[in-house]
Amino acid sequence: MSRAAAAQRAPETAAEMGQGRVAQRRARVRGRILEVAEELMAERGIDAVTIDDIAAAADIARRSFYHHFDSKNDVLVPLARARTKELNSRIDRLVAKIDDPAEVMATGLRHCIRTLGSDPLCSWFVLRSGLPQERLYEGVGESGMRDAARGVEAGRFHIANVEVMRLLLSGAFLSALTAYVDGKLSESDLDDAVEHLLRLLGLNRREAHDLAHRPLRRLPRA
Repeated sequence: MSRAAAAQRAPETAAEMGQGRVAQRRARVRGRILEVAEELMAERGIDAVTIDDIAAAADIARRSFYHHFDSKNDVLVPLARARTKELNSRIDRLVAKIDDPAEVMATGLRHCIRTLGSDPLCSWFVLRSGLPQERLYEGVGESGMRDAARGVEAGRFHIANVEVMRLLLSGAFLSALTAYVDGKLSESDLDDAVEHLLRLLGLNRREAHDLAHRPLRRLPRA
């Protein structure tokens, strides 16, 4: 490269480097906001934490918060989405070595409803952050429908209309999850709910009961 070309290139490079540093700083601040928000909500509960609390814990001005997020909900959604996707990954790892699609479905449903219901951030995401069925599908429902399709292919499930069944399953799941979060259902009741969901898929009463109530395999660590 000639000296003239190098001289013309230098300001561009400096500008690009400056932009890169600004982007890195913004990413660090954004990450810090998410980190302290998750810590505060775990400690105090979602509704008790304000934007001022988050800004103070992140050591930034309130106006700086709005450079990165429009509202507290905009902080909650990426945190909760990451947690539900992590749950989905853990369930997938657990059931990877299970051959029976019906047992895969039962295991996934039982862990999913328990974990979503016991994690305030995840249950907020599914039940309160938007359209519940869409949030459920976004976090863990896609894997559930994949497992249902495998069960149909293996002859374990009998579904006449896949779209109708998806709506029925997700609606029943959300109703049970809501009741569990509200303290109206016990863990034993959740297994009864899973038993009925399995029967919707075509399993007989005895087999559905067995799969929904047998000892539950432990989820792998996150």
